[in-house]
Amino acid sequence: MICIGMKQKIITLIMFLGVVMTTEAQELPQLTDKPGTFQILSRTDYTSPDCGFTKTDLAANLQRITDLVSVVRQNPVLSDIRGFEGRARIYNVSCKDNGGYGIPSRISFEFCDWHRNKDGTESYSFIEPPEWSLIINKLKPNTNRWHFSSGDFLGDKNFFTVPDQKETVESGIDVYGGECFVIYDPDRPPYWLPVTVDEAFNCKREYWKKEPNQYNRDYMMKTIEADYAATPVSDRNKPARMCCTMSEIGTDPKSPQIVKINPEYWDRSLPKSAIQFIYFRSVTNKEYLRGLIREAKDRGQTPFETIFEEEFDIDDIRALTPLIGK
Repeated sequence: MICIGMKQKIITLIMFLGVVMTTEAQELPQLTDKPGTFQILSRTDYTSPDCGFTKTDLAANLQRITDLVSVVRQNPVLSDIRGFEGRARIYNVSCKDNGGYGIPSRISFEFCDWHRNKDGTESYSFIEPPEWSLIINKLKPNTNRWHFSSGDFLGDKNFFTVPDQKETVESGIDVYGGECFVIYDPDRPPYWLPVTVDEAFNCKREYWKKEPNQYNRDYMMKTIEADYAATPVSDRNKPARMCCTMSEIGTDPKSPQIVKINPEYWDRSLPKSAIQFIYFRSVTNKEYLRGLIREAKDRGQTPFETIFEEEFDIDDIRALTPLIGK
């Protein structure tokens, strides 16, 4: 058995070596003009067996993903690759959302930069490279850097929050908070439904009724009922927002909206392999991205992923809409 002191020394050494290796990798000169290639890291096991999708479903879905990758690759950074190896990697995402239907996955576009090693050889960085992702067939956004939901509302897997500002850029393209895009079929029922103030308060009640600490439970139940009593009756059927009161439920339109997925959005006459819903982050403030690129280049680095994002515009986004199954 390794003693605690020895373990700490080993951890410290590993961290030190990691910093050294990272620093050395960053100092290696990039080969920004070297032609690169692109490949899809194909796989047919990107869903859990308990999801119930068949091999036929997955094979057909992989073809849809291939079509999607081809569309994204129309962007000039990916159509004429210089200085990096481009890869599309398919990741598994949860298939257990209430009201789910299609095969969900995350498609990650990786930018593996070419550089010259100290011995003069050329190689590219393939371990956790910069990437940009989009997610298909998942009506409920996840909570991490490429998604835009702030998570389950009080542990309720049906309710979640999204940014307050919503704009329909054009038919089938919505953007939330200026950079969170949704591609969908506008001829179907809404993909998300508003949660009413009454529904949100009921969710709060059910959550705090389960609190094992009696003092906390009694205090919060009293707070919830006081806030509810102070809510005008005319507001109780309005869309709920996370704001304004001790219970964090109100109607301020500048606050994140509490919503739930709408299972009726899915066209269940289509195969589960069809793409029916896409979402992703895309920064629309291009000047901000150009600033990041300038800063990186001043440090002697070429940030290919940021360059891609700066080039990724409404024409690229519009090109994704025909992928939604009809």
